Amino acid sequence: MAELVPAPFSDLVTRLFREPLAQDALFELPRRNWYLPDADAPDLSVAFHDKRAGNPAGPAAGPHTQMAQNLLLSYVAGGRILELKTVQVKDELEIGRPCIDMTNVGFNIEWSQELRVEQSLREYVAGMMLIEMFRHNADYTRGALAGPPGEVIYDISVGYDLAGIKSEKVCGFLDRMRDASGEIDALRREIPDEYKAARELGFPSCISDSITLSTFHGCPAGEIEAICQFLIGEKSFDVIVKMNPPTLGRERLEHLLHDVLGYSDLCVNPNAYGAAIRFDESVELCERLTRFAKHRGRRVGFKFSNTLEVVNRRDFFSPDNEIMYLSGQPLHVITLALTDEFRRAVGPDVPISFSAGIDKRNFPLAVACGFVPVTASTDLLRPGGYGRLPAYLDGLAREMSRLAASTIDEFVVRFAECAGEKARRHAGTQARREQCTQALGGISEPDARARVSPGPLEETRAGASGSEGDAAAVRRTAVANTATVAAIARGDVRYRADKNAKVPKRIDSHLTVFDCVTCDKCLPVCPNAANFKYPTPIVAFDFRDVLVAADGSWRYADELRRFAIDKEMQIACYADFCNECGNCDTFCPEYGGPYIEKPSFFGSKESFERAAPRDGFLVERRDAGDAIIGRFKGRSYELSEADAGEAIEFRDADVTIRFSAADDQIVGVVRLDNSDERCVDLLAYHTMRHLLRGVLDDIRTNQVNASSTLSGDHA
Repeated sequence: MAELVPAPFSDLVTRLFREPLAQDALFELPRRNWYLPDADAPDLSVAFHDKRAGNPAGPAAGPHTQMAQNLLLSYVAGGRILELKTVQVKDELEIGRPCIDMTNVGFNIEWSQELRVEQSLREYVAGMMLIEMFRHNADYTRGALAGPPGEVIYDISVGYDLAGIKSEKVCGFLDRMRDASGEIDALRREIPDEYKAARELGFPSCISDSITLSTFHGCPAGEIEAICQFLIGEKSFDVIVKMNPPTLGRERLEHLLHDVLGYSDLCVNPNAYGAAIRFDESVELCERLTRFAKHRGRRVGFKFSNTLEVVNRRDFFSPDNEIMYLSGQPLHVITLALTDEFRRAVGPDVPISFSAGIDKRNFPLAVACGFVPVTASTDLLRPGGYGRLPAYLDGLAREMSRLAASTIDEFVVRFAECAGEKARRHAGTQARREQCTQALGGISEPDARARVSPGPLEETRAGASGSEGDAAAVRRTAVANTATVAAIARGDVRYRADKNAKVPKRIDSHLTVFDCVTCDKCLPVCPNAANFKYPTPIVAFDFRDVLVAADGSWRYADELRRFAIDKEMQIACYADFCNECGNCDTFCPEYGGPYIEKPSFFGSKESFERAAPRDGFLVERRDAGDAIIGRFKGRSYELSEADAGEAIEFRDADVTIRFSAADDQIVGVVRLDNSDERCVDLLAYHTMRHLLRGVLDDIRTNQVNASSTLSGDHA
């Protein structure tokens, strides 16, 4: 299993300040995809527990919130409530590879953090500090993010059982997330002198005091309640409980999945129903926890929803993975149905967060339901990656402007008025009732009128802004909107199986180390920003390998070979950021997979050696000059500069060849053993020479040339 390796904080800071100047991007996210709210845009801010966030959007706990650079990218693209990836006591996991299948809807076999708990803490603190540096850099933000519009909230996610959460390891993590002053001071000292002004920023010591509880599929209601009581009563956290789709019940869930949406090929794990909390249990749990939290001055809410366990009948994941987790389009419809039923049962005062199949088209609808936050994962794994997020917020702002709503609360009310008006306007005849039903996505006109009660709307329109009565009326309206939006989703054909059967197209071409169609799709679909671009010259020449005898004499091989680079910009992978999830391969139009066929660069000797025998490269800066160590086509090589750059030494296991740097002519050969004549592959030489110069070319900033630890002895 490929392991994620956090980067030195100094390197991340260097990229933060250097990369936008070099290529108008940040961790390969182009500036055009950064989200900067317009001064005259509607107010998108929302309340989350007792804090204010700049907007309700963000990444869900998952692949986009595991490493420091992920958090920064999530914020830069517009996320303001970041659900950190779930942390649990068992932090040495074996997860199959590949682990993410985004061929059409969304499947995965991930579940928890892939870092050690201590590493997760460091990454979350480092991500917060990078965001603060970005927010307060007027050159990047035009000053638009340093104040209230840029407020960001971090929500911790922990799992999976009471024993693990009460362990010293997890409790220590929670305590330090409440007071990370020690970690902040340590990272502050790692900020390079070149950017020492950033050391003076007032980084908040409390990263988070709220938790979203993620339990195993099948965790009993009593254990969930005990966990919440511990987190609320003993650890003083606000808590949101993540719900599982089978709580909707087998008959209702499979009717939606199979009959309404047409995903007849998907089989829900039969054990999921018996293990899931029953609906009535969930309502009772909500009532008890709400009272418990209120008595202790904390808040409790519910999140919809977790992924759905389905039987693995695809050939994407290895056969030993009997279960895979469904997300995306079908989960959106199922989860809205469950959320609607739950809100009707528990009333309008229970906070609800939502994450299931969110994209730019349904994000405003989810916001109209009063959900906070509304987070995404599956959609952000599609081409565009984090850069898809600004469209969510732009679309919400347009809808608010269209309805003359200046705040989210006003938008909730105006949306309900619009839905009710549509129902009433088309209610004159049976034919127009049918037209109304289509306009509302399948909800009938009488049902729409019943669900959009005029009482709360009139209260809200008549009341003074900001009063408790107004807030209560908005909450009641949000519940009514949930029914409307759930009906719209059920009637929207874009969620159905026949609309989500296409797979990304391939061309008859296989990836190689250099050159490809350069569509750049692999860059943004990587949640960890592992893939990057680097420059190379356009070259084409013939060469011959070298045959070296036992005594060190040598001659060129007879066979003439060709080395060519056709494009000025190439793609590589930073291996320490790559967990081989497979997502870049899904969307690459060529065969082979970028994370497999493109050159992989490691950040340290330790990670390079640990990854053996996987091919890859390690760049070092030595006193004598730059060097690159590589495993290339299963063999080990080293290429290094010598004589102040005048010469290049290239060596394998027992042969060292010295070249003139000016023209690649051989000026010396040393043979270490006395075996038979052997061939030295000069394709490796030409490849490694161009890789070394390319990734160190500061015309573009990347994780290799931003490193402050490029030396022969760093760990």
